[in-house]
Amino acid sequence: MERRSMRWFAAAMAVVSLTACGGGGGDAPSDAGGSGSSADQSPSPSPGPNPDPGGTPPAPPPAGTPPSPPAPPPVGTPPAAPPPGSGTAPIPDPGPGPVTPFTVTVASAPQRGLKLEWTAVAGAVGYRIERDVDASDGVDNFQTVDFVAAPALSRTFTDLPLVEAMNHKYQVRAIGAAGPPLAIDAESVSGDLAASITSGPTTLDDSSGNMARAMATALRDNSRHVLAVGLPGANLGMGTVKIYERPITGGAWVEAQPGLSLESLELEDHFGASVALSPNGMYLAVGIPGDDGATDGSGVNPDPLPTALDVKDSGAVQVYRYVAGAGWTPDARIKAINAGPRDSFGAAVAISNDGHLIVGAPNEDGSLPPGGYWINSFIPAGLGDDRTNAQDRGAVYGYGRSSVGYSSVMYMKPPIDGGGRSLYYGAALALDALGQRLAVGAPGASYNGSRAGGVVFYDLSWNFTTPTEVFPGAALKEHVGTGGERSVPLTDDPPLSSSAFRGLGGALAMSALGDWVAAGYAEKGGLVTGTGVSLPSNAGQVALYRHQGGAWAWHSSPTAPAPRANDRFGINVSLVNEGKGLQLLVGAREDSSGHNGLMRAADIAPESFSSTPETGAAHYFVANADPSQPMVLKARLKSPNRIHQEWLGLSTAMTKDGNELLLSGQYQDDPNEPFSKVIFFGY
Repeated sequence: MERRSMRWFAAAMAVVSLTACGGGGGDAPSDAGGSGSSADQSPSPSPGPNPDPGGTPPAPPPAGTPPSPPAPPPVGTPPAAPPPGSGTAPIPDPGPGPVTPFTVTVASAPQRGLKLEWTAVAGAVGYRIERDVDASDGVDNFQTVDFVAAPALSRTFTDLPLVEAMNHKYQVRAIGAAGPPLAIDAESVSGDLAASITSGPTTLDDSSGNMARAMATALRDNSRHVLAVGLPGANLGMGTVKIYERPITGGAWVEAQPGLSLESLELEDHFGASVALSPNGMYLAVGIPGDDGATDGSGVNPDPLPTALDVKDSGAVQVYRYVAGAGWTPDARIKAINAGPRDSFGAAVAISNDGHLIVGAPNEDGSLPPGGYWINSFIPAGLGDDRTNAQDRGAVYGYGRSSVGYSSVMYMKPPIDGGGRSLYYGAALALDALGQRLAVGAPGASYNGSRAGGVVFYDLSWNFTTPTEVFPGAALKEHVGTGGERSVPLTDDPPLSSSAFRGLGGALAMSALGDWVAAGYAEKGGLVTGTGVSLPSNAGQVALYRHQGGAWAWHSSPTAPAPRANDRFGINVSLVNEGKGLQLLVGAREDSSGHNGLMRAADIAPESFSSTPETGAAHYFVANADPSQPMVLKARLKSPNRIHQEWLGLSTAMTKDGNELLLSGQYQDDPNEPFSKVIFFGY
C-alpha cells in the first residue's frame, strides 16, 4: 500500500509543477495523468459515458471558473514522463530497500561430513535441501534429502562416502507458507575434503621391525561393521591387533576391546603381520610369522615336549571366535605340521564364514613335487625341507573347522615348478565367504620365464573324511601369470618387506561371492598387458580377474593415471562387490603426488617434483557401466596432512557395503619418534 500511494503522489506533484511553470514550451503528452495541460488551454472533458451524438453538448463553464483538477491516476499507473525541455524528471519508485542475496555454501565437516549454510530469507518457514549425487555429469538431477525448519540456517551431513561426496551438488529452496519457493541457490562440493577425513589416533609405538600393517573388515549381523588392524611392530615387535566396531548406520569407530595379544609372545614375533576376518565377522585369524615355537602332531593346538627345540621364525597363527557378551575368545593355535626355520608360516591368512582357515608360508622349503595334497596327522614322505633345490618355494596349508574344532586337511605346493627356488608361493591369499574359491599369490614365480610372479586359483571342498593319502594336483584349477620387467635377486629367506614379494600376486583381494579377484604387482614396469600403457620402473599395476562360465580369466589391468617410477601402485589391494557394485582400492605406498585429502580423477596430472616424497596414496576405481570394460578411476586419496615417508597405502580396506574406504601407513618423518600417530584414516 505504501508503494501505490507514493506513485499517486508523484503523479499529482508532476501535474502541479507543470501547471505552475506553463509547460516549458512544447507539446505535452495527452496521457490520463494530465501532465501536458497548461493554464491557457481548455480542459479536457471529464471522463464519463459518451454523450448522445444527437443531443445537446454540455454548456461551457462560466467565465472565470478555474479548471477542475484532474482525476487521480488508476492504482499502479507509472509516473508520467515530463514534457521535453521541462527539466523535471519523474520521482522514482524507492522500491523495497536493500536485499541480501540468498546464497548457499558447502564446506568440509568432521566425521566424513559436509556442512551446508545459507542466508536467511524473510517469510521463509523452512529450507528444503536437495542433492545431485553426480554433478560431474553436467545434468542436474536433484533429489530431496532433508527439510530444515526456520530459523535454522545450516545442516551438517556426516558418514558420507567421501569419494562420492566430492562430486555432490546441493540446492536449497527457501519455502514460504504457500506458493512457490521464495529463493533458490545451488553449490557444488569443492576442495580436497581433508577436514572431513576421519582417523584412529594412537600413541602406540609400532615401528619395530619396520613391518607393514594389516587391515581386514567384516559385517556382523548385518548391523555392525568390524575392523581389525594388525600392528606387528608394536611392543618391540611382539605385535598387537586392535579391533574396532561401529553401527552400519554410521558413527565413529570405537575400540571394541583391549588390543589382542598373547602371553607367549616374544620380541620380533610380529603378531598381527597378517589379519583376516570372516565376512560375517565371527572369526578372526592373526598371523605370527616370527613365532619360534616348536610344532607337535598335526600342528593344531600343539603341545610340544618341554625339551623341544625352538624353530626360528617358523611362524604360527592364532584364531579367535566372536562370542556374544564375551567378545573375541581364543579358538585355536596353529603351527605347520612340518614347521621349518624361517618358513614365515602366517605371513598370509584367509578365513571363511564357517571358520575354515588357509595359511600361507612363502618361505617354506618343502621338497614335495608340485601339486596339492590331503594330509591329516602325519608327515608324508618328502614333506621335509630341501633348502638346496626348493629354497623359499613356499606352501599353503588348509585347516577345516567342524563341531569338534580344527583339523589339518590340506598342504599345497606350487602347481608347476615355476622357477624352482624363491617362488614365495603363499605370500598372499584371497578366499570367498564360503571357502570354496581360493587365490594364491606367487610373486617370485616364473610362469612366463621372467620371475614376474603369478596367481594360482583353486576350487576347494572341505572333506573331513578324505583318506590321508596324497593327491598330486588336488583341487587345482589353473594358474595365471603376466609379463613384466622385473629383476629380483635370489636372496635366501628374504624378510616380508622385501621387494621379492612385490611381483604379480604380492597382494590379493577377492569379492565375498568369489567372482572377482584383484592381484597387485607393485614392481611392474614396462608394457602393461592388454592396455598399450608403458610404465616407468616399479610404477606398479593391478591385474583384475573375473570368474565366468566356471573359469577364471584376465579382465583388465588398472594402473595409476600419472604413474611415476617407484610409486609401487598395487602394494596392497581391497575389493568389494556388494550393493553398490564392484569397487577397487589400490595402495601406492611411495606415491609422491603433492596434494592432501582427495583429488578427483579428472584433476590428476603428471607432477615432476614433490616436497614430501613417499607420502603414499590409494586410488579408487568403480565398475564400468559395461562390466566387460575396464574399471573407472574416480579419485586419488592422500593423507589429510601428508608427511615424508608416511607410506600411506601399505594397507587398505573397505567396509563390506563399500561406503567407507580405510588406509594405513607408517610415519617415518622424525627419526626421534619413528612411530605412527594414526592407525588408520577413513574416507
